[in-house]
This record gives sequence, C-alpha cells and structure tokens, in this order.
Amino acid sequence: MLATLSIVLAAFAPASGSGADLESKVVEIFEEHCTVCHDAGSDEVDLDAGPSTLIGQKSKTTGKPLVAPGDPSGSYLLAKMLGEKGIQGELMPLGDDRLSDEKIAVVREWIASLSAPAAGGGAATGGAATGGGGADTDTDTGAGAGTGGADTAALEAELAAKQQAAADAEKPVQALMEELCTSCHDAGADEVALEGSLLHLTSESSKAAGKPFVVPGDVEGSYLWAKMTGAPGIQGEVMPLGDDALPADKLEPVKRWILALGEVEQAKAALAAAGGTAPPDGGGGGGPTGDDSGPTDEAECPKRDRKGNCKVERKRTSEPPFRDIYFVNLPTTAGLGKNAIQFRITHHFGRIGTPRGGFGLDAGAVMSLGVAYGIIDGLDISFRRSNSRKAYELGVKYIPLQQEYGAPVSFGGYASIEYYRDFDTNTSNPVSGNFQLMLSRLWFERWSTQLVLGYHLRTNHAANVTYDFGDGNGAVAVTDTRDTMNVGLASQIRLGKKRYHSIDLEYLFPIPAQVFYWNGALENKANVGAWALGWTAITPSKKHVFKVFLTNTREIHTNLVAPGGQTRNPFPSGQKYPFDFFLGFTISRRWSL
Repeated sequence: MLATLSIVLAAFAPASGSGADLESKVVEIFEEHCTVCHDAGSDEVDLDAGPSTLIGQKSKTTGKPLVAPGDPSGSYLLAKMLGEKGIQGELMPLGDDRLSDEKIAVVREWIASLSAPAAGGGAATGGAATGGGGADTDTDTGAGAGTGGADTAALEAELAAKQQAAADAEKPVQALMEELCTSCHDAGADEVALEGSLLHLTSESSKAAGKPFVVPGDVEGSYLWAKMTGAPGIQGEVMPLGDDALPADKLEPVKRWILALGEVEQAKAALAAAGGTAPPDGGGGGGPTGDDSGPTDEAECPKRDRKGNCKVERKRTSEPPFRDIYFVNLPTTAGLGKNAIQFRITHHFGRIGTPRGGFGLDAGAVMSLGVAYGIIDGLDISFRRSNSRKAYELGVKYIPLQQEYGAPVSFGGYASIEYYRDFDTNTSNPVSGNFQLMLSRLWFERWSTQLVLGYHLRTNHAANVTYDFGDGNGAVAVTDTRDTMNVGLASQIRLGKKRYHSIDLEYLFPIPAQVFYWNGALENKANVGAWALGWTAITPSKKHVFKVFLTNTREIHTNLVAPGGQTRNPFPSGQKYPFDFFLGFTISRRWSL
C-alpha cells in the first residue's frame, strides 16, 4: 500500500523546474563561475552564448559531446565539473573548489530535461492513462506510438524550418564570399573553396591549422570566423588577404549563419532522440518540407533570367592557365571576370649598355598607363596610353573557351585599334590595328603554355622611309603600308608550394616574307623577333601582380611590338658594356566593383 501510494504521489509531484527555468539557473552558474574565462574569445568553448548553444558541440581536446541531451553521464561539461577520470586538463572552474552539489544538481537536471520522448511512445502518458500502469502491453504500445508519431512529425517540421532558416542565412554569406574571397578561394584553391554552397565547410578543416572551418553553433570555434577576425592562433594573415579588416556589419551575416547551423544540429538531435530520422540537408542548408522529392525548385535554380529560364552558373574546376591579362608583350587567355577593373603601369627603361646610360636608367624610357574592365566573365575591354609615338590603344578580348571551367584548353581572341598622335615628321601610319588568336593550357598545375597567331595592320611607323625600286631614280621617299604576321609562344613555370610566383619566357617571331614588314626588312637584316625573360609575383588574393623582365624591345603597344625587337645579339662584343637589351617592369591592381 505504501509502495503504491509513493508511486502515485511521485507521478503527480511537480517537477523541480521547467526547462526554461533550469536553463536560466545554469546561465547564472556560468556567469558566476565560468564566463570570466569561457567568453566569446575563448579557445575551447564559449559559455557566454547560452547553455543551449552547447548542444551538438564537442570538446576540441577530447572530441566528446559537451552536452548529450538526456544523458548527464555522457556530457563532457558535467564530467569537467565533477573532475571525472578521462577528462583533459583540470577540474572546472579552474583554480577554484568544485561546485557545490546543489549547483551540479541543477546542471545535471537541466541536461536530463533535454531528453525527448523515446520512439514508440511516452511511458507516463501511454501506460498510466490507457493501460492501467503498463500491464496491457498492446494498449501501451499503441498509445505510445500515436503520441510519439505526433511528436516526431512536429520535430520534423521544426527541423525543416531550421534548415530553411539556415539556407536563408547562408545566402548573404555566399554573396560576401563572392565579393571578397572567391577570386582566390575558387574551385582550384589550395586551401579551401568558397564558391557556391558553403555547407562543405562543416566537414572540412584548415590544412594549415587543422581546425574545423565551421562548427555549427560555435562561432568562436569556427576557423573561418577566426581568419576573418584575425583571432589569436590563426595561421598566416587575416582574411581577405591584402584588404582592410572587415567591419562588424560585414561579419554579422557569417555569425548568424553559423548560429543558425547550430540550431539545425539541435533540431536534429531532438528528432533523433525521439526516434525520428533527420532528412538530409539540401539547397544550401534548407531541407525537405514534408516530402523527400529532393531539392526545391529554388534550390535547383537559384537564378533566373527575365524570361524565367534557369541561369546555370559555371563552377571553376581548376586554376586558369594564366592569372594576368598580359604576359610580357603578349595578351593571355586570362580575363578579369565580371565587373572587375584593373589599373596597370608598364615601364621599359632605356637600353642597357648605352654609354652613360646608367644601365638603362638614364637612356630614355617608355611608359604606359592602362585600365581594363571585365564586362562579363570572358569579355574584357581595355585602354592604354604610352609616350612612345604618343600612342593610344583601345582593345577588346573575348575568351569563349576556358580551361578553368572544365574545357581541355583556353581559347580566345584579342583585337585592338591604335592611334599615334606624334608629329608627321616622326611617325607614319598613324592609325593601325591588331588581331590575335590565343590558345593556352595549364599542365600539371605548374606549367602553362600559350600559342599566339597575330595579324597586324600597317606596322612600319618610321617617318621618312626611302626605297630604291631599281628604276634608275635611286632611293625615293615612300610610305610603307605593309602588315605584319607573326607567331608568338609563351611559357610560364609556377614556383613555390603555393605557386604565387613564376618564371616567364616569351618569344614573338614575325614571318620574314617580302609581303610583310618586320624590323630589319628594309635593311635586309636577319630577323630575331621579340623575346622576353621575366619573373612574376602575384599575391594570394590575385589582385596585385608585379613583373620584372628583360626584353629586346623598347615598345609596349601591340602594333609597335609586332615587327620584333630593336636589338638582336643581347651580349655583343666590341663595345664598352656587352649588353644590348632593356629592363622593364609591370605593376597592376584589380578591384571588384
């Protein structure tokens, strides 16, 4: 009788506190004893963000779950408070006595309160109400199954809502990555790809630091956040590299997304504890909403054109053959990308070996200032101006085939028109044009090659040209309107572990047929074309490029380079300084608009 009375009284006794009341008490315990160390900047765990954020998190030192819903003995948080065997480090709070039994009991009870009803039914409601204390097994099972099924359906709906919220929170983060990060962290990046869906970051770790990029619900424990905020312990520089630190309003979407992922994990844990099965994530974080028919239409087609047709975005699969729009004298198959702008300075010093020329510094230089703009990916326009013959060049480049998007090679064309504003007594053929086709490929991720075929209009710009036609009148003044056809070869070998600098080789060979013009044609001299040997350094952001090179041409603009260089033997004998070439450099900077 006494035993029966005890059971009845226990069944109707009020709980020591609701889940919310218990959590508020745990918050007070954390604030009193823990958050002085375990705040938002803590390396191990942030206890200032609220106890519920610990669900789904694991200890970084042991890999054990900090809070296992419904399982106090399996929760590493409680083990650290009790000083149990198997913990790493000291009892918590560090340097203090163990928490009182009353406070530990609050934490234990809060963890136990997180338990969801077991699959197949709730024990109290199903057994006591309908089965007479659980004696009728069939009745108890049936009632329990009905209750559990209803709870599972509610939890599935909650999970779907959390997944959709995480998908919505991810979109501004994707936009931020597209704006600031994917120029380096594309599909071919060494460290991590930040194009498109970012869910893969929850299962990947930094190769440099070994830390997880995104820990759902744990902002400070996510290496992505640490790199973007410059937190202690990161490897290398704060990201984005080469730019100013991001302001708080730019970082806030990243924080909200990581926290939203934590809520998804909590919902999954609750559903699993109820005996349900969590549906897979889809569509960048959003899951099914009642059926398993796969991703929603919005997930399959996030962007549409004005007619409603799906716009399929290309994904990079590798590095491009070249990372700058010019090699040394030749254009490359690289483009700037949509809405990107580049400013460029190219400088050729005077001829090295000129008496009193200061190794080219005092021998007269050619300078060019240029700007280029990416209209769409693969279509650029450019404009540049140089002091040689007071030249202007307006060009357009189109690259319809790009290896970085899965093609076996990159292929495209460059066309430009040039105008020379110099005096008639100094320059002839003031208007000219150029047409070039480029075919390139990146081999073994380190070696790039390119073939260029060029046709250039009216390339002899020398004034006062004379020619003896052999008619007995001797040499007479003429205007040489011949064109130039040439073949160019470029090769680049990327150096270093991350391949951010390279050795560059380039050769441009004009076809020496009488119908064409090349440097030395009028003097009937052997042609050697234009060559260049250089070194290129590019920052990891791929926004800054620096080149230094030796070349046998003093010119920079396409039509002026086409006939070949001004010097032949780079190391001639019989002169004071046995050098006969030019030193040059290029500096460029790219911005995304």
